[in-house]
Amino acid sequence: MTRSLSTDVAGAAMAMHEAAGVRCLMGVGVTGITGRKGQLTVTLDDGTELRAATVVVGIGAVPNDGWLAGSGLTVENGVVCDEYCRAVGTTHVYAVGDVARWFDRARGAHVRAEHWTNAVDQAACVAHNILHPTNLRAYEPVEFVWSDQHGWKIQVVGDTTGSAATTLLGDPTADRRFAALYADGQGLLRGTVVVNWPRVMVQCRKALREGTAWSDLEPGLRAVVNAASRPETKA
Repeated sequence: MTRSLSTDVAGAAMAMHEAAGVRCLMGVGVTGITGRKGQLTVTLDDGTELRAATVVVGIGAVPNDGWLAGSGLTVENGVVCDEYCRAVGTTHVYAVGDVARWFDRARGAHVRAEHWTNAVDQAACVAHNILHPTNLRAYEPVEFVWSDQHGWKIQVVGDTTGSAATTLLGDPTADRRFAALYADGQGLLRGTVVVNWPRVMVQCRKALREGTAWSDLEPGLRAVVNAASRPETKA
């Protein structure tokens, strides 16, 4: 998970799985699967053999763009689009969803996202651009994905790839509630990973949409942490 999250947060996610009884084997590959339904043997490249009733293979995905061969569109890991989700070199062809690789002005690079929230937001932008060709709107999303695992709600917003988190709220190795926040080189929040902490997620999503400076955001987040750590009082 270090491709999508920093090493410290990825380690916390792995510890979460292990605490739930999941055995994680890292740095090994699969060389073969033999047997029959319900009675399988998985052989690893270090010679280890694992017994399994069911095997799930997760090897990633590639965009289904082969049918566009010969269309005249630029197809490289999806349909290459400009910042308006318009296929490059065209004026009336747009792409939406997993197959669209648009130019993200914030990152200065082409991006392809595989999540339904991206497809929904992208479709709204493209609908506007089709209806208003003289007033095109750049697609500049604040990425948002989530997953429920072992009673944890893991929410990821913005860009969390690359270096380690700038700030950690809570202890990822000990707490069931924590947040990892990532700042960019200009002092703005660029992404965050939040576990079981809705108030922090609300503030971070708002900060990303509005381009709030990190120095302005951090005091409010610290106040949330302090309020959460105060002992409860009873009347």
